[in-house]
Amino acid sequence: LMEIDGSGYYAVPDVDRMAPFLMSIVSDGDRWIFISSTGALTAGRGDAAGAVFPYATDDLIHASAGHVGPVTSIRVGEATWLPFAPTAQPGVRRSLYKSVVGESIIFEESNGELGLTFRYSWESCDRFGFVRTATLVNGGTDPVGVHVIDGLVNILPHGLSPFVYQRVSNLTNAYKRSELVGKDSRLGVFSLESGVVDRPEPAEVLRATAVWSTGLANASVTLSPDIFSGSLDDVSLVTGTAGAYLLRGGVELEPGETATWRIVIDAGLDQAAVTGVRDMLESDDEIDAGITRSLDEASDALVGIMARADAMQRTGDRVATAHHFSNVTYNTMRGGVPLNGYVANKTAFSDFVRNRNQTTADLHGSLLASLPETIGRADLLDLVEEAGDVDLIRLTLEYLPFSFSRRHGDPSRPWNMFSIRVRDEEGEPIVYYEGNWRDIFQNWEALALSFPDYLPGMISAFVNASTTDGFNPYRITSDGIDWEVPDPLDPWSNIGYWGDHQVVYLLRLLEATDRFSPGAIHRLLGKRWFTYADVPYRLEAYDELVRDPKATIEFVEAAHDATTSRVADVGADGKLLWTDSGKLYRVTLVEKLLVPALSKLSNFVPGGGIWMNTQRPEWNDANNALVGHGLSMVTLYHLRRYLDYLRSLLRTADVGDVKISTEVAGWMAALASTFTRMKPNAADMTDEARKDLLDTVGRAFSEYRARVYAFGFSGRTKVAPEAIAELCDAAIEHLDDTIRTGRRSDGLYHSYNLVHFSDTATEASVEHLYEMLEGQVAVIGSGVLSPEERADIVDALFDSSMYRADQDSFMLYPARQLPSFLEKNVVPEKAVDANPLLRALLESGDQTVVTAGPDGLVRFDADFAKQDHLETALDELAAVEEWRDLVATHRDQTLDAYEHVFNHHAYTGRSGSMYGYEGIGSIYWHMVAKLAVAVQESAFEAVAAGAAPETIERLVGAFWRVRAGLGFNKTATEFGAIPTDPYSHTPGHAGAQQPGMTGLVKEELLTRPAEVGVRVDGGEIQFDRLFLRGLELVTEAETWQLLDTALGGITIDLSPGSLGTTLCQVPIVVSRTDGDAQIEIEFADGTTRLQPGSSLDAETSSDVFGRTGSVAKVTARVPSGPNV
Repeated sequence: LMEIDGSGYYAVPDVDRMAPFLMSIVSDGDRWIFISSTGALTAGRGDAAGAVFPYATDDLIHASAGHVGPVTSIRVGEATWLPFAPTAQPGVRRSLYKSVVGESIIFEESNGELGLTFRYSWESCDRFGFVRTATLVNGGTDPVGVHVIDGLVNILPHGLSPFVYQRVSNLTNAYKRSELVGKDSRLGVFSLESGVVDRPEPAEVLRATAVWSTGLANASVTLSPDIFSGSLDDVSLVTGTAGAYLLRGGVELEPGETATWRIVIDAGLDQAAVTGVRDMLESDDEIDAGITRSLDEASDALVGIMARADAMQRTGDRVATAHHFSNVTYNTMRGGVPLNGYVANKTAFSDFVRNRNQTTADLHGSLLASLPETIGRADLLDLVEEAGDVDLIRLTLEYLPFSFSRRHGDPSRPWNMFSIRVRDEEGEPIVYYEGNWRDIFQNWEALALSFPDYLPGMISAFVNASTTDGFNPYRITSDGIDWEVPDPLDPWSNIGYWGDHQVVYLLRLLEATDRFSPGAIHRLLGKRWFTYADVPYRLEAYDELVRDPKATIEFVEAAHDATTSRVADVGADGKLLWTDSGKLYRVTLVEKLLVPALSKLSNFVPGGGIWMNTQRPEWNDANNALVGHGLSMVTLYHLRRYLDYLRSLLRTADVGDVKISTEVAGWMAALASTFTRMKPNAADMTDEARKDLLDTVGRAFSEYRARVYAFGFSGRTKVAPEAIAELCDAAIEHLDDTIRTGRRSDGLYHSYNLVHFSDTATEASVEHLYEMLEGQVAVIGSGVLSPEERADIVDALFDSSMYRADQDSFMLYPARQLPSFLEKNVVPEKAVDANPLLRALLESGDQTVVTAGPDGLVRFDADFAKQDHLETALDELAAVEEWRDLVATHRDQTLDAYEHVFNHHAYTGRSGSMYGYEGIGSIYWHMVAKLAVAVQESAFEAVAAGAAPETIERLVGAFWRVRAGLGFNKTATEFGAIPTDPYSHTPGHAGAQQPGMTGLVKEELLTRPAEVGVRVDGGEIQFDRLFLRGLELVTEAETWQLLDTALGGITIDLSPGSLGTTLCQVPIVVSRTDGDAQIEIEFADGTTRLQPGSSLDAETSSDVFGRTGSVAKVTARVPSGPNV
């Protein structure tokens, strides 16, 4: 890390000696840049359709250096230097610098022979767009005359979608127009003569991309890249080819002198905006100052957004604090952040209510109109509770005024389409969030560390959108929920429900609420404020699931159409479950917490896991082929912890009997009876007994679904909370038994297994799969294992074949060696000899099913991609009289031979077929960070349980050992990218891939507070040195500059042996002391209070969590210890 012009940057010297890597440059608005370490880039506004350089996959961006984006030629006498050309010239040195804030990047190349250094930066601001600042420095001892050509190539005009130019870029070129406008010819306008369409109708494109420049006063502008071929003429109009904007001119530099110029590019300007730029260039003499001011304001605004989410830290470990800032940035970009704390805007809230439910908005129009322009969340909730309307209460609870969120997507994730919506047409911030269900709630868990009072609303948003069968839709936005619709023309189209996150993400939010606000969940349990999502998916009956576990969900078009019609009538609430009488069906929180547990328990296979029969995988998408025959021990581990939480919650809450839907009560009773009657014995259980238990719970679920799908709920039944807790007791016995049998001989635990149903459907056998990191993380956090056993798992991981020594970290699974091409598809000689059908086919020369090659090996037809293809071929063969009897007699034998060759039953998905992403040899950093979370939490639990000091020390050491392998502890060369930035994965053959928006950030935000000595438990802020290390404490007196909740500047002096962090944006200083633990609280009114101990009282802690502004600063003095 280093400082450049007062800002922190991470430096990567000799960057050209590394393989190219992708980076994300962020902004405070809708501007985005994805840039290669080669200098090639794509950038734009809003989404990929707003690009000013072609949006392409990362491999193509890396390869496009010199053809897309910046190009430079510097001539000194007869010598020509091409900085950042695809091939570096001898003697030059290239470096890269990325800002800690993330909004700026600098490329630098030094030419020792010429004594010159050329560098350029990319930054952006809302007013001007994207600003490239170029600097040429004479580092020699003599004056030098330089001729410069510098600019941008392959500029996109506005109005082209990536779908079009990625397929027919040559056609789009034919529509392009590039021209200079204005009297000094420094403004280039890049437009389309019309839309690229094939319909017989006009399609005007009345927006353009604009490029202009400042500096290099004697330079001229040409729009033709032919200048690099020796053309001497400036060209002011170019048609029918890709756009370019190139400055050329001479400059004289004295020793130590610098020449600086800027090229500015922006997207989507209409004629008025272009005219405004032209007039500015002709009349404004202070343009550069204005650009600098706007860039500084944009950077400050970005810092302000991140400060709200506690990004600002000052410790002795600068790399760790830089990495923390980056983690906050990308967590915020995925989940959003409240820009006004806990304050609701009247207009935004009213619009939200109306968008969700027009009837409710009309009914309470006077109340909404009477609201003040801004109102605190607590006051608003009190007000609507007094009004007494359950729907208004629900909507208010669910109102989360988050901004800055977007779906993750970039050139390294081309299957995800991002869209940045942060401001309205007047430039005001808007309330909007969106994300895949399996992404956004985990980001909210980390966001809740800074805004814990939103936790009940997050939980409300979660449970209000889950279905009657215990699942959740694909996507959630501030506008409501969304689900996938089958598209027969799209090979990527699919429907279904993911599994594990339905339990674990909800549980994490519940547990967080208990830590920050004990009793808050208790107060909601009996409230009938909650709803079901009416997703038009219908799970098949249980026996059908067993018959074909790969095709288990029907999309009901009529139900989809009905919700669409309701949405048109009432708003987004139309996607929720309604009664036949036209009212929303509302249930208690108890019921909403119970149903997903029943759903998972209804698919419990003793000794195997939770049956994955909803057509979607779990956390690891790449294991998608496990769907159908897969059994998830991962979900079982999470479910065990969930049930333990649920029974404790119900036994400590004073809620009395609770009304739940009659059908849910019956379903629950059936499961309770089964788990109580059948005693756990997974180790010695017969396949028949295993199938019997699954039949019983599976059919109970099936019967429940059939009734609810057909008739809805019939009424409500009172259920004692203790009855639910007793179900949890009985089920946990079964789960614990299966967990104990899941321990492998190497000390690890099974993650996924396979279930085999017998032909008679009377037996269910379990086949174990190979070890996976995912299962170890989940079992450590399951609540079953002792602290010693958890530490043993970490030790076993470092001894396992999942450990990669080169990265000092763990792959998702061992790197398997796949057979070579010629080793594939070989039918064993014994299988051929034992199969009369195959022998006869070979003797006859019929190649419908098998062929014999020149090497004498027998192979199945090369077009049989899966067993279905073989079955089709056998059907065709059976239609021929000659083969009918042989096919009938030996069909199953032939199918078995195919399965023996390819073992498709155990095929886990693309994870076993690709060498990147979640594939073979890859480290997926999110799961490694999950491991760190599990181990850190285990250490705290060990302390609470009174474990032996040596056990606690083992777990603490295990945490640091896992953490040491994370990317930010490496050099750029070791990591293969910017170490302080989060990246998704590291394949076995390359450096870190997929920058920015990865779930890794959430996990590291969860572990970071303890690393700086801060913890929340029981509604109190605690200062704990268990994970506080001396290297985090500054060694010299330092000045820490940060922002308060009003984004005003604060300066805090840090003494040696201290550090600075924030919690809910309240500054916290943790310092080492040789005395007893002590806390000093400084209040906003100027008073202070000293108190002994290491825990802040609940009332003051609540003021911090609630951002009341009453607490100005907290200083905790922590006794020195072995590591502090």
